[in-house]
Amino acid sequence: MIQRLGLVIRPGSQKAANLAREVVSWCQARSLPLDVCPQTAKALKLTVNGVSSKEMVQRADPIITLGGDGTLIGVARYVEGSSPVFVGVNFGNLGFLTEVRPDELLSVLDAVAKGTVKCAERVLLELQVHRKGAIVFESRAVNDVVVQKGARSRLPELDLSVNGNDVARIRADGIILSTPTGSTAYSLAAGGSIAHPSLSVILVTPICPHSLTNRPLILPGSAAVEVELPKFDDEVIVTVDGQVSEPLQSGDIVKVSQARQTVKFVVSREKSYFDILRTKLNWGVPNRPD
Repeated sequence: MIQRLGLVIRPGSQKAANLAREVVSWCQARSLPLDVCPQTAKALKLTVNGVSSKEMVQRADPIITLGGDGTLIGVARYVEGSSPVFVGVNFGNLGFLTEVRPDELLSVLDAVAKGTVKCAERVLLELQVHRKGAIVFESRAVNDVVVQKGARSRLPELDLSVNGNDVARIRADGIILSTPTGSTAYSLAAGGSIAHPSLSVILVTPICPHSLTNRPLILPGSAAVEVELPKFDDEVIVTVDGQVSEPLQSGDIVKVSQARQTVKFVVSREKSYFDILRTKLNWGVPNRPD
């Protein structure tokens, strides 16, 4: 049974705003409390104070995101403890996470209220940046953690270790540490493998390594991964899900492991994960005109 609903829309999308108003009416008809983020409150001209993503994931269940995968990820990253159900609605092509069509949303909400909706759980990563023995940055990631040089920086050398064991010193544009969910994002573009989202693994993908022997790795979900930046006087940053970033300094250590929390998403009853892969990646589509 729904006690409180959360709503986040992608800024600048009129279609998302129109559907959001239908959600507001749906809640009002059922006397359900509704949490919205500040940007959503402004877009819908609601006379309420918006709540942060961190507050929303603690208060609301389900949480509806109207936009794309990035809109959903921007909220899901803040899950602590038990995850609310995320209902991701996509207004473009079918998303890897946002599997609900706009015209399906209200019927999906009815199914959530009845407890008959189909959900899947995805693992998260957690990271900490250690500097001279202190934690200076921490976050969780739905897709990936990327340690990467600045746009005009020289190639850094990055020391990779797993469970305290040295793996390699990698000279590259950077390293991507990805969840199975994020395996179809930046990691795939950099030559990494696709991992089924039900797996408990961490993918390690070098970005344009300066050696043909630096290949992607797939590690168990229990692995403790560290990326250390040796002495380097150019720009290197760590980025979370392509949305949050922090500059690194020489000697910093980025520690990444699988989080205790998981995130729960509504998935389509009509489409399998492989249907989505075929749609998004054009598998089976002829590479020449008829």
